Amino acid sequence: MERLFSLQGLRGVAVLGVVLFHMMSVEAKYSGGDILLPSLLNFFQLGVDLFFIISGFVMVIVSRGRFQDAVQSQRFLFNRLSRIYPTYWLYFFLTLAVYLLQPGMVNSSHGSSNLLMSFLLLPSDKVLLVMVAWSLVFELWFYLVFTVLMCLRERWLPLLLAAWALILLLFNGGWDWHDYAPALQIMLHPYALEFIVGAALALLFYSRHSARIPTAMVLGLLMLLVVPGIALIGWLRLFDSEGTVRMLLVGTVFGSLVFSLALLERRARLNMPKFWVVVGDMSYTLYLSHLLVLGVIGRIWQWLGAWPANPLDNLGFLALMFIAVLCYGWVGYHCFEKPVLDRATRFCKRHFKSRERLTT
Repeated sequence: MERLFSLQGLRGVAVLGVVLFHMMSVEAKYSGGDILLPSLLNFFQLGVDLFFIISGFVMVIVSRGRFQDAVQSQRFLFNRLSRIYPTYWLYFFLTLAVYLLQPGMVNSSHGSSNLLMSFLLLPSDKVLLVMVAWSLVFELWFYLVFTVLMCLRERWLPLLLAAWALILLLFNGGWDWHDYAPALQIMLHPYALEFIVGAALALLFYSRHSARIPTAMVLGLLMLLVVPGIALIGWLRLFDSEGTVRMLLVGTVFGSLVFSLALLERRARLNMPKFWVVVGDMSYTLYLSHLLVLGVIGRIWQWLGAWPANPLDNLGFLALMFIAVLCYGWVGYHCFEKPVLDRATRFCKRHFKSRERLTT
C-alpha cells in the first residue's frame, strides 16, 4: 500500500488547527478577560472537514484491488474498527473517571450524555461523553458504507459514489436533516459529501488521467483555487454552518489541496516536513486527548491566578498548552495507540487469510 507523507502532514495540520480552535475557549474561560488568540482561529474548526476528505482519499488507497473478496472486506472493516475503538475507549474511560469524580468538569455546558451510546459511538440525541468523538460517529458510518461498496465491482465505484452524492444533494436541497432521528441525521448529513470528494479525488489520482496533468497546472490549482478558496471560506464564515454550501465549497478547496500535494509528492516535487508527518502519525491520539490536556492546564491557570492587565500569563499558558498537548500526544501514541495498532495488524494477518493463501 502506498504511503503518502503529504496526507500525514495534512492530518497534522488539521489536528493542530482543532487544538488551536479549542485553545480559544480555554483562554476565554481562564484568562480573566484579556484575550491573545484572534477570532480568525475559528476557521480551524474546519480541521475536521479536512480529516473527512483525507479519510475518503485513504479509503480508496487501502481498498484498491480488494473488491468482491469477502476476506478483504472483513479485513478492511476490522482494520478500521480496531483503529477507532481501542484508543477511543482509553479516553472514554479517562473522561468517565473525571465525570464520576467531578461531573461539572465534563461537558457541563452541553447537557448530559448517554454513556452506553457514547461507549459504542452510536448516534444519540445527547452529546457524547468525549465531546470531540462526534466526528468518529460519521467516520464509522463512512466505513460501513464503504465496506458494502467493496462487495460490488470496483469499476462501479465512481458511479456508486456519484449516486450517493446525488442522493445527499437531492435530500438536503429539499429537507432538513435536523428533523430526523439521530441515526438518520448521520446518514443524511451533508458531511458525507466531503468523504465522497476525497474518495473521488483518490480515484482520479490513481487513474491514467492524473499523469496527463502538467505540474504547472497543479501549482496553479494551489495558487488560483486553494488560496482564494480558503479566504472565501473564511469571509463567508462557512465554519459557522453545517449546510450543503459549506460541504461543497470546503470539499472542493480542501480536496484540491489534498490532491495537489499528493500529486506533487508522487512527482518528487514536494517533501513534507518531518514535523508535520510526526504530528500526523499521532493525530488521532492528539485529537482524542487534547481537551483533557487543555482542561488540566486551564485548571492550573485558574489555581495560580490570571493577570487580566498583563498578557504575559496568556502567552505563557498558551505556549504551555500547546507544548503539553504535543508532549502527551507523543507519549500516548507511542505507549498506547501504536502498540495496539501493531497488535491488531498481527491479529488481522493471522485470522483473515485470503483463499489464495489458504490454498498455497
